Amino acid sequence: MGQDGKTILAFVPDLFFSTKIQDTAKHLGHTATISRTPDDFVRKAQELSPALLIVDLTAEGTSLEELLMQLRREIQASPIPLLAFTTHAAWKQTAPLHRLCDQVVTKEALARDLAALLGKHLGGETKESGTAHHGTPKSPR
Repeated sequence: MGQDGKTILAFVPDLFFSTKIQDTAKHLGHTATISRTPDDFVRKAQELSPALLIVDLTAEGTSLEELLMQLRREIQASPIPLLAFTTHAAWKQTAPLHRLCDQVVTKEALARDLAALLGKHLGGETKESGTAHHGTPKSPR
């Protein structure tokens, strides 16, 4: 990790996306820590003081609304951008959760544009791919 490398914390049960996040973060000089359970995610958010949170809104067996609300309460003193992703098929189903996130994209957009998204939320240089992201980016809280 570079001197200015930042920590990314992700709640991503899916092995493909967790590996992609870790590899892309490393390539950009950052560190990504993956949590597979909500309790671990909240605990690490408090311990690591991450610069960015990433959440898979399609994670099963979890009350994501409760998790996101708890995160917002826990990080209220020092707001951390929250990037979330979902599938095209689950977009409407996860829509009530979007208001608790700073930006929501599809899994396809995350896979395609991850480096640019990390740059945007971590304050680094970004190379926009010129393709539209699904969802409406919101200002960091």
